[in-house]
Amino acid sequence: MTRSKFSELAEDPIRFLAYCSLRRALKAQPYTLSSPSDGPIIIVVPPGHQAHVYKSALHLLLKIEREEWGEQFGEIRLASPPKKKGSTDKQISVFDLKGLRVLIANRISEVPRDIRFVAQRTFHIEPPCARHINAARHLVGRLPIANEHAELLIGRPHNVIAAATFKKTVGGDEIAELSALDRAEVAGPCLFDLPGYDEVKPWVRGLYRDVEQWRRGNLSWKELSRGALLSGPPGTGKTLFASAFASSLGLRLIATTVGAWQSAGHLDDTLNAMRSSFQDANDGRGAVLFIDEFDSIGTRPTRPSSNHNDQYWQIVINEFLSLMNNLGDGVVVLGATNNPEWIDPAILRAGRIENHFSLHLPDTRTRAEIIRYHAGTKFSLESLVEIADELEGKSAAALEELVRDARKDARDEGCELEIRHLRARLPEKRYYSLEQQFRLGVHEAGHALVSLALGYASSATIEIKDSFDPNATSFRGGQTSYDLIENYLPTETALLDRIAVALAGMAAEAVVFGDRSLGSGGVIGSDIERATTLAKRIVATYGLGTTPAFLGTVEEVDDKPMPQPFEDELFEILRVQYARVLAMLTDERERVIGLARDAVTHHRVKIERDGNLDAA
Repeated sequence: MTRSKFSELAEDPIRFLAYCSLRRALKAQPYTLSSPSDGPIIIVVPPGHQAHVYKSALHLLLKIEREEWGEQFGEIRLASPPKKKGSTDKQISVFDLKGLRVLIANRISEVPRDIRFVAQRTFHIEPPCARHINAARHLVGRLPIANEHAELLIGRPHNVIAAATFKKTVGGDEIAELSALDRAEVAGPCLFDLPGYDEVKPWVRGLYRDVEQWRRGNLSWKELSRGALLSGPPGTGKTLFASAFASSLGLRLIATTVGAWQSAGHLDDTLNAMRSSFQDANDGRGAVLFIDEFDSIGTRPTRPSSNHNDQYWQIVINEFLSLMNNLGDGVVVLGATNNPEWIDPAILRAGRIENHFSLHLPDTRTRAEIIRYHAGTKFSLESLVEIADELEGKSAAALEELVRDARKDARDEGCELEIRHLRARLPEKRYYSLEQQFRLGVHEAGHALVSLALGYASSATIEIKDSFDPNATSFRGGQTSYDLIENYLPTETALLDRIAVALAGMAAEAVVFGDRSLGSGGVIGSDIERATTLAKRIVATYGLGTTPAFLGTVEEVDDKPMPQPFEDELFEILRVQYARVLAMLTDERERVIGLARDAVTHHRVKIERDGNLDAA
């Protein structure tokens, strides 16, 4: 090494470490750098290290003058140069190889496959060894680190090695502190301190243990479960979960949405925005990449298509899959959606987003726990259950807002928060008349009795409410839940039975009152919507209509009209099944009335297939 080169490296010990790693890798194969005409070489830097530092070190190693302008035509280039305002640098292409001797990448996936084909050789650079780290400390006037401690720094991210280089003394205590440097400092709550999320917490606990083993170097990252999908209606706390999840693992949270990627512009802009999110996470320090609106990423066409929109999503999803397949160590991907069925199955396969958790609005006890969490532990859980029972359908965010408003009321009175402040913030209730409650009971009794008669369920539980929140999105006064009889291979008859059960509530009202309410339809997820959707799938997807035919997948047929003969058959299925349950319930009219009365009296009844009734 010349005196001038040593002087340059002495001014920058981090570049010195990169220089040492490069020299160790390249000195055994000097012929590879002899001539650009032989083709470039590819250098992949260690995980968590900065490619631009290795680029600077290579200028010294190869005695190449730095190219401060027009670097896109330089002899040493980055596969993915940082985006700078006014810069002419761009992602490397096989059409831009003139004069290129060395291409530096953070990961081999950054290098297009055609360039990998052209390259002479690919070098995966090993991180600095203990001897190199102590040599860098010597450059800045520091005493060497004990070898057993220096060995623990090998393979750590660049920032950790830099901190160890400049620290005046590094012993066992300092090594322990350095081990926590790549643990994110987060201000939000830990997931394990939050109420709810019981269906997800066991997975998170297991992942936490694995991440700690990975941090200690005892477990390879590829052994970990690195992706999960959260699904559920709005208000179930998916965004809060992401923040608390990252906090629990000690990782940074990088939050984005598929909509933000799409809003970047045209296809190239969308792809670049997507790559940028993954690049932010793939810096070796560890991160939770939270992607909301996950269903908006679309699905690939099930068959070859010349449709421009289909081709667009084909490219987007293929790029997303490529990024998922090349995640760096320490990255966990968390998706969130209201519609998991809209997501391309290839994204959810093992090794990608392989875990799926359904979140639900909190039940009464969980609502009480959430209120207690925000209100303080001076209130017993039992004292809050009655309040929580009045807040059915409220999300965790709405419960937090209620407590916040109650605290303000207490401050305005100049006192501490009390139970009465929480009660005063309960939403206004409106009450169903006895006649309305009886109609709700008749409707749910129709569902329950038909489900048992047709073998759809082994038991059915009816719940009737006497009041409702007028500000809620729907006035759900009654519901029936089922203990379903498992059916892993539904037949045509079983599918028609499902339609019959869905239509039975409306039919029961017609039998008892001679008049039907609008409670069976009007919204997605209603009785009529479910019956109509299933009938459409029977004739257009499942091939179980009069003429066996396949018009498209479930996703393709749900939102588009069908040829008239298929539409006619759909309506005939609904007509026949409605007439069927109307006849069944006409024969059971007195039983419907009796079950409805019990439901109104007790608010909750469970009926078994053998006819036993349990009222609570």
